[in-house]
Amino acid sequence: MEEPRMVNSFVGNYTCTLDSKGRIMVPAKFRHAIPSELKETLIISKGKDNCLNLYPMSHWNMIMKELSSLEPGPKRRNLVRFYSDTSHQVNIDRSGRIAIPANYLEMLGKPKRVVVVGALTYMEIWDPDSYEKMREEAARTYMESDWEF
Repeated sequence: MEEPRMVNSFVGNYTCTLDSKGRIMVPAKFRHAIPSELKETLIISKGKDNCLNLYPMSHWNMIMKELSSLEPGPKRRNLVRFYSDTSHQVNIDRSGRIAIPANYLEMLGKPKRVVVVGALTYMEIWDPDSYEKMREEAARTYMESDWEF
């Protein structure tokens, strides 16, 4: 899949508290990095690493384009079903918040706080304990790797 152009990228991490309605404040730096078209609309989806992915529409449209380009058949149908079943449109309100649907919070273990992490072209939402484990694993991978700039 061709990567989106990175003029503003999502980098850093922010701990956010969930309010009684399951809303979090999208970090201001991340809100400013969202491409201007449909800036108030994001797609939340189940991620591969026990986290949630939060996509700006520009990235989501690229995923949809890539899915559409797959050869027709069982693999394509299953991927389309997965993305359709595990994704939900959320809107950023005037206060900069999004409401995380209850079933998505259940995937994270119903935390009271979450960590919103930049993943360059999209964001991830983690429960704090899983986030710390992932950070340790990512640091080990980095230290063991011979890849650097």
